[in-house]
Amino acid sequence: MPKIIKNPEDRILQAARNRLLDKDLSSFSLRGVAADCGIAVGTIYNYFKDKESLMAAVMIQDWMDALKGTREGLMQSQSLQEGLLHICRGIRNFCLRHQKVWSSYPTGGEFSMRYRKRHELLLSQITEMIKGLYERFDAPCEEHRTILYAELIIAGAQHPEIREEEIIEIII
Repeated sequence: MPKIIKNPEDRILQAARNRLLDKDLSSFSLRGVAADCGIAVGTIYNYFKDKESLMAAVMIQDWMDALKGTREGLMQSQSLQEGLLHICRGIRNFCLRHQKVWSSYPTGGEFSMRYRKRHELLLSQITEMIKGLYERFDAPCEEHRTILYAELIIAGAQHPEIREEEIIEIII
């Protein structure tokens, strides 16, 4: 009789997240993830086609959590500046959490295409948050500037030496 595993996809994602965040990317493998969560490698293939799709699923899930937390912070913001600070911190925390992945992942062809698509999605999500924030506080802001501000926040998030307050000073 086959072994019944409770919440296998969640277990796989958690084991993959732990391995991704705690270890070097070179040690990330489906066999290692399977061993960490006590399931067969074949079971992982029932949910993910390869290790890249598993890594992407972890990062997308983490991004959705970061986005949710950032939006909750925006709802509680008492000023435009405070709202922008929530956006900057949310993006930075996500970037720092996955910095090892991005810095050690090989670039080129397929990765570049995926990165560009993800960047466009990220840019549009941040742009929408900024637009909503400016509207909420009745602050005028031209459409093209919100895109520029979103790019600035993304770029700044990847450089820990740049303080969030410095980014906001440029924006406001």
